[in-house]
Amino acid sequence: KMMSSRCAVTFLSATRRSKQALGVIPAETLSTFLVPTDNQCHGQSRHSIHTRTAASPAVRRLISRMKKEASLKSMSSTVAASAAQSKDTKTSGHVHPIKDQRGAEPGSGGPSMEMAKSMPLSCSEMDNTSLLTLAALDVVDARAEVLRRHIMSVDNIPYEEACAKFDEIREFNKSGMLKHTVPYKIGITSAVVGGFVSIPMCFDLNTVMWFNEAYVTADVPEPKDLETWLEVGSWAWNWMEPPLGQMSFFLLCMQFARAQLENLGIRPYTAKIKSMRAARLVKKYPDYDPNILEDYSLCVSYY
Repeated sequence: KMMSSRCAVTFLSATRRSKQALGVIPAETLSTFLVPTDNQCHGQSRHSIHTRTAASPAVRRLISRMKKEASLKSMSSTVAASAAQSKDTKTSGHVHPIKDQRGAEPGSGGPSMEMAKSMPLSCSEMDNTSLLTLAALDVVDARAEVLRRHIMSVDNIPYEEACAKFDEIREFNKSGMLKHTVPYKIGITSAVVGGFVSIPMCFDLNTVMWFNEAYVTADVPEPKDLETWLEVGSWAWNWMEPPLGQMSFFLLCMQFARAQLENLGIRPYTAKIKSMRAARLVKKYPDYDPNILEDYSLCVSYY
């Protein structure tokens, strides 16, 4: 009796420690591993052997693995049942196409007619969020529309009157910019004229002879060495190479210097002129937000 009581107490304590692990395992599966046979007892108590077997680490690992397998099987059966139910619902003919958030029907391969008709065709038809997003990306039309709507809110006027006020601001923003474009025009003219003039000065015999007599005074080769335009170019290149090479190197150095100025945050000529124009516009119209006016003025070209 004392042995039976001691085994019973030991068994109950082991059962409490393994209660959580044994909760989801079938009884017939546990009996295979936890309950020994008569040949395994060898004269010992079946309850003591059962207790030691249930508390062993190997059995606990086995129980944990079996719990995971049981959980996976339960999930698989649930998914399979849901899929079968969905298939039955589709075949019954009661499924209606559901439009997604963009307005396109699943499987259509494109937008719906409602979505196509609601697409904005200009910045004036966009909502404020989309408009501000495009304005942040330096889109000129978007910043102009932001300024129009800002004029509407400040002056409390309809859109047509705001457009008229915007036209006035736009004309003032472009006024007085002709003198600031003179350096650009000089550079464009010089580059185009110099590029085309350099061709006859290197390969045309009459032009090369005239330039040599007027500025170079080099020895003229024999007529047999000036029969083709390549021979003329080889002779003219003796004095054309230094100025062309020097001008190319000078322009390369200027480009490098400009890039370093931009890295340092020092504004070149173009940005400086636009900043001056934006400051003038803000001073002219103090009733409106200076940031909106400045952003619009900076993104607009000279013309």
